[in-house]
Amino acid sequence: MGELAAGIAHEIRNPLTTLKGFIQLLKQEHPSMSHSKLLLEELERIEGITNQLLSLAKPQAIQLMRTDLVMLLQNTIEILTPQAHLNNVLVKINLGEMDESLYILCEANQLKQAFINLLKNAIESMPNGGLVQLTLNKESNTHVRLTMQDQGCGIPQELLPRLGEPFYTLKEKGTGLGLMICYKIIKEHQGTILLESKVGEGTKVRIELPLLV
Repeated sequence: MGELAAGIAHEIRNPLTTLKGFIQLLKQEHPSMSHSKLLLEELERIEGITNQLLSLAKPQAIQLMRTDLVMLLQNTIEILTPQAHLNNVLVKINLGEMDESLYILCEANQLKQAFINLLKNAIESMPNGGLVQLTLNKESNTHVRLTMQDQGCGIPQELLPRLGEPFYTLKEKGTGLGLMICYKIIKEHQGTILLESKVGEGTKVRIELPLLV
């Protein structure tokens, strides 16, 4: 299935690149051409889906490095701060009584991508603004738990088991691949991820990762 997904994604990308190029040329030659912006946006959406398929399909060589989880989370928050401000969302991180640094073994870019996907979901679930609270707790001497709580619309209980399936999404223009990628990345880091949600009360994501000991 992975080889099939990768093959399809590669085959789609080739004509997609040609289509994007010619539409951009037409837009330059005919600035008044209607719908060119919409066409390019939809082609970019297709491109995004194929990129997600490729990241799921191809085996990733993970090079684990000693990484400060606190700094990684703070960097993730900085990346999404503009989107949070536009949505009137405040993102807070609570370290409790822990030291400022908390080290894990991870592939930082991949883990950051998982956090970005989850935070974007939280922000987008609150169109009227709200708070996303990130809390770090040591579960033991060997594991750390990251809890991400939003004040969004929440998810019906009967739909929770299907989250993470490819192309199953509650978003109008979603693909379901973002959450699936999160599950894959967390699993590859020997971690676990659990979603809890109530309609009208928001969603809580719990991630446990092994500490560097």
